[in-house]
Amino acid sequence: MRKIKRLLKDEIIRKILLFFNENPRSIDTVKGISIWVGDDADRVREGLDRLVKEGILVSHKAASTSAYSYTNQRDTVKKIEECIKKMAGDS
Repeated sequence: MRKIKRLLKDEIIRKILLFFNENPRSIDTVKGISIWVGDDADRVREGLDRLVKEGILVSHKAASTSAYSYTNQRDTVKKIEECIKKMAGDS
């Protein structure tokens, strides 16, 4: 839970996690996600790569591109959802 709270302090990570929390079955590219979250594609790519390393997102590599999706680990998704709700309640 602490790791998730720490990650949510980063603006781009927060935007990406909010997107996937609201669209848990989504699979999209860096470009698509950057449009959805309204941020620079390079920043989004860095955030996505960090979340893949943390095991929160999954990278699906194809010949010329990668797409990203939420982890299938229900406990991780639930912890993220709880942190996001708490964050929303704190503001």
